[in-house]
Amino acid sequence: MAAVIVTSVLVALSLAFFLARQEYQRSLTQIRTDLETLSRTVRPQLAVNLWLVNTEAVRTQLNSLLQTKVVGYAELVETDGSRYQAGQLPDDHRSVVSMSFPVEYLHPLTNKAVRLGQLTLVNTLDGLESQIFDQMMRILLLLATGMFAAALCFILLYHRLIARHLRHIADFTRHFNYESLTAPLVLARRDTSPDELQTLADAFNAMRRNLQQGLNERDQAQHELIREKELAEATLGSVADAIITTTADGRVKLLNPAAETLTGWMYQEALGRPITEVVATLAESGSTQLIEMLDEVQSGTHPARRVTATVISRLGQRYRVEMALAAVPDADGIGFVVALHDISEAEALTARLAYQATHDELTSLTNRRGFMSALVQANETVRSGGKACVLMQLDLDQFKLVNDTCGHLAGDELLRQLARLLQEMVPIGVLVGRLGGDEFGVLVPGEESDGAQALAERILMTLEQYRFVWHDRPFTVTGSMGLVHLDADAPNLQEVISRADVACFAAKEAGRNRYSWYRGGEVNLEHRHNELQLLATLRQAAEQNWFQLYFQPIVAANGQGEPHYEVLLRLVDATGKVISPGAFIPAAERYDLMATIDRWVIAHTLAEINERMARGEKVTMLSVNLSGKSLTKQTLAFVLEQLDESKVPPDLLCFEITETSAIANIKESTLFIEALRLRGCRFALDDFGSGFSSFTYLKTLPVDYLKIDGSLVRDVVEDHVSRQMVIAVNRIAHAMGRQTIAEYVESAQIAAKLTEIGVDYLQGYHIGMPRPSQV
Repeated sequence: MAAVIVTSVLVALSLAFFLARQEYQRSLTQIRTDLETLSRTVRPQLAVNLWLVNTEAVRTQLNSLLQTKVVGYAELVETDGSRYQAGQLPDDHRSVVSMSFPVEYLHPLTNKAVRLGQLTLVNTLDGLESQIFDQMMRILLLLATGMFAAALCFILLYHRLIARHLRHIADFTRHFNYESLTAPLVLARRDTSPDELQTLADAFNAMRRNLQQGLNERDQAQHELIREKELAEATLGSVADAIITTTADGRVKLLNPAAETLTGWMYQEALGRPITEVVATLAESGSTQLIEMLDEVQSGTHPARRVTATVISRLGQRYRVEMALAAVPDADGIGFVVALHDISEAEALTARLAYQATHDELTSLTNRRGFMSALVQANETVRSGGKACVLMQLDLDQFKLVNDTCGHLAGDELLRQLARLLQEMVPIGVLVGRLGGDEFGVLVPGEESDGAQALAERILMTLEQYRFVWHDRPFTVTGSMGLVHLDADAPNLQEVISRADVACFAAKEAGRNRYSWYRGGEVNLEHRHNELQLLATLRQAAEQNWFQLYFQPIVAANGQGEPHYEVLLRLVDATGKVISPGAFIPAAERYDLMATIDRWVIAHTLAEINERMARGEKVTMLSVNLSGKSLTKQTLAFVLEQLDESKVPPDLLCFEITETSAIANIKESTLFIEALRLRGCRFALDDFGSGFSSFTYLKTLPVDYLKIDGSLVRDVVEDHVSRQMVIAVNRIAHAMGRQTIAEYVESAQIAAKLTEIGVDYLQGYHIGMPRPSQV
């Protein structure tokens, strides 16, 4: 009895001291945890404000920390030594808890943290020690009293409530017979409420029932294994992919019907043969032979492998396959499973689509996209020290005559014949492309002026001597050529193209059937005068609000939800004439006015939203087009300022940028998109899908929508290739979490086909015409 009481007192003292110490440590830990939690909350916004150099927001945020009970003093030190302070630091540094945290900004492109400074948070411990001592004394008194009373009660109740039942349980376990599974354990007491003893008794009874159930389940599991084996064999026989299993030494155990078709081996013939004999892979660059894969998997270097390879069947047929190999343990060791997925047709279709994306369908020459890509590569080569190039632009002089008198079929045939003629006469290495209509481009790499000039003369002479005959009616064909050097001294690529166009126009003005070099100053005065006049009109339009916003609806393909709208731009000149963007956008881009025009559109779009909201109208999302010249920090700052001033919800604004603009400066484009998406704006990638080069960049561009190129949508009903390209773009977009918008929906048949494909939104004249205001 005395031992129990003494033990209770000692336990009470120890427990009181322990609890007091734990409370002190817990208080310190809680303070540190609160400081750390608070720092995690404020550091991301501090990093953003530091990155944007918003010092006022930084000070405001530090002062807001003092409103909590956790922080008594806060200090932020930038990497350059700049300091921001809030609160008063106590004189006694021993009675404070101070913690410092790095302030880092996650760069969106490199995905690396950039350290911007260090945040220090301080809290005082005033009154904590006396509070802990008082609490310790109260705990000690309560524990001592409670432990003494508990000791007495324990001694009295232990024998009555616990000991006799434990002896009964011990007797039960000594007589427990695993084989016969004795009767259940029942405690001899009136109260059968669930407590520890009853729980222990229930556990013994549950063990007894589980043993009985386990015997039944063992028999049932054996039957299930047999059924699963039969099901697996049936499944292997029905799958379209070729499946082959082997033993540990690589000999064939199983071939499904698809594997028999692909390899040319019947199952009975292949059984027991080495898999390298049954599956013959062609050694080629970039692929791994099967024997190498088997060695790597067996050695554990790669537990599973997947490659693309060429397989030669027993009958000599070749298949392009995705080959996956994995190790599978069995009773005899580690075997293998080889799966072969035939991708021959898919690769052929991809190659065809890639070719058509960069080649003109009519003439089979490189199209404008492919020619511009080659021109960009040539310009990069020149800039890096390579040889200069010559760019030639060829316009046919009599093409309109053939089209007007004989029809478009004759014009198409003329273009086909001239394309073959140009390809036959240019040297190897010279690129010929059709840039559109009757306009051709010739890129002569590493050629001096004399050589390029001789080639131009030869082309013009050949065209002049050529006779095009349509229904026994002959036509003489001539051309005008503009030549421009592409060298290290040349300005930007757009200016080089413009100069070639100016030189070609000068050749036409000089009498046609000739070439003209761009030599700086020899430009067509009337053409340049017209452009300068249009330039003055554009500047005046931005100042006097001659522009007008038009809205074209974009509706969900499933017909649900409210439509949103794309904002389009029209120019109304001093005479009241409405001018479409195609007439003034090229000049605006050439003279760097697009950023000014884009800012006008953004400001007036936000004003339009505010006016409608003020009238109580329901406002849906509006999409605004941005040129590549607007994807800058200056425009970003302008948009953020407009959003703050207008108070328009950012999710009502979507910006459309073309894939060419985004890819041209991927770094600034990504920063621009991420900054505005952080505010709630959305983004769409316009003119997407006419080529596959943009799929690589799509992974890094955080856009919400993809607008499928209209050249694909227009032919989606009749043209199989266009339809397959739309399907491919739509699937890839959905796989990446983007929604798709199809432009140029000009008929009910196109709308129905796009809905069947699964495109999310539709836009075009069939859906709704552009109008000065929403309907």
